[in-house]
Amino acid sequence: MPASVKDVAALAGVSSSTVSNYLNHPHLLGAPTRERVGAAIAQLGFVPNESARQLRAGSSKALALILLDAWLPYFHELSRGVEDVTREGGWSLFFSNSNRDGAQERRNIDMFEAHRVQGIVIYPSGDVVSRLERLAERGIRSVVVGPIRESATVASVLFDDHGGGRLAGEHLLALGRRRILFLGSASVSQSNDRLAGLQDAVADSSASLTVEDVPHLTTEDGLHAGARLVALPAAERPDAIFAANDMVALGVLTQLLRHGVRVPEEIALIGFDDVDQAHQSVVPLTSVRQPGYQIGRAAGAALLRQLADPTGKPPATTPFPAELVVRESTIGR
Repeated sequence: MPASVKDVAALAGVSSSTVSNYLNHPHLLGAPTRERVGAAIAQLGFVPNESARQLRAGSSKALALILLDAWLPYFHELSRGVEDVTREGGWSLFFSNSNRDGAQERRNIDMFEAHRVQGIVIYPSGDVVSRLERLAERGIRSVVVGPIRESATVASVLFDDHGGGRLAGEHLLALGRRRILFLGSASVSQSNDRLAGLQDAVADSSASLTVEDVPHLTTEDGLHAGARLVALPAAERPDAIFAANDMVALGVLTQLLRHGVRVPEEIALIGFDDVDQAHQSVVPLTSVRQPGYQIGRAAGAALLRQLADPTGKPPATTPFPAELVVRESTIGR
């Protein structure tokens, strides 16, 4: 069993409160007492419970990251960026997953508030700014990855989702595609922004645009959408699909290829995020690149800047621009 504060106190011949002072306020102890307690700690191999110590002190050297859907590859990259930059700053980072559930997201925020983290980076499922502003009043600063209303205490890191959607639409139109299907989630603001960009691109064209909701933006959603498509007569299928993320696009691609639908000859396909699987697929996927790792680093850095200047305004960040990476799923070999 690990040594306790009481064990250290008994060996050093002092009270438990003296050991606590050694750990938290060593300047209150005389040199001989510090030496006895230090020697006892070394002899017993005592390791202080840092979480408990920080809770007693009323603060922590800990931050939190709340993800929309931790299972998606994009969020792996984003979390790696946040973790790297905060670790470089000497902070610990705790993770949680809201799983696209607003109630779970609120519970996660409450949990981290109870554990007295100093800051939160969140990719939200809904509007959380009012809740985060209340946390700021208690000294807990935050950064939202995604668009938010203007706030005096909450920062945000943005990606040009609208521009990415427009790039995808313009590319498909330039290829002569005129029956475009968008697969996205109406419950995710970034998906809606991507759709709006696509709508702007096709507004003055002769193309038709159909929108289908896939609520979770997973590969499984893409497989179901693809199954519905291949069940249609060829003449009723779209000649282009823009999916709100790569995982949906790859699920669709799997179904199309299973059923002998040629990509891109019959249906051109574009995803979003440009995760590793996009260029590794059987038909390499054209995708709008969203640099998850760099966005994560930017979010982590914005949080650290707020913690370094608690009374300052949230740092302004420049939106990350969209880039279309063209591969064989739209232009063929």
